[in-house]
Amino acid sequence: MDRRARHLLIVEDNHSLRQMLTWEFEDLGYRVTSVDCCSTALAAAGRVPLDLALLDYNLPDGCGTELTVQLRAMYPDLQIVICSGRTNGESIDPALCRFEPKPVTAKKLHGLFQSLGKPVPN
Repeated sequence: MDRRARHLLIVEDNHSLRQMLTWEFEDLGYRVTSVDCCSTALAAAGRVPLDLALLDYNLPDGCGTELTVQLRAMYPDLQIVICSGRTNGESIDPALCRFEPKPVTAKKLHGLFQSLGKPVPN
């Protein structure tokens, strides 16, 4: 099993939630890049190789599903989870990403990333 730290991109416009998730995922052994919008996420994705992405559905400059398509063009095997407290996920294509309703814990998301098939930190 690959034990190197997986690189997670967190895209969340709520500063407090983004910071909390960053700390929790770092404590779980991930390398984390966290940003607040789609344009910054795409810039970050162009600078660092990513393994995983955790996206908010509603972002200031777009929608998490639109960002999913753009990230997949850059990283076809990227594991992506979209979270939202404002939608039930019915409009999200499960072939593109996984949907989880908010609130959701980093521990639950860590388990979800493990179940998606690629090794992640223990």
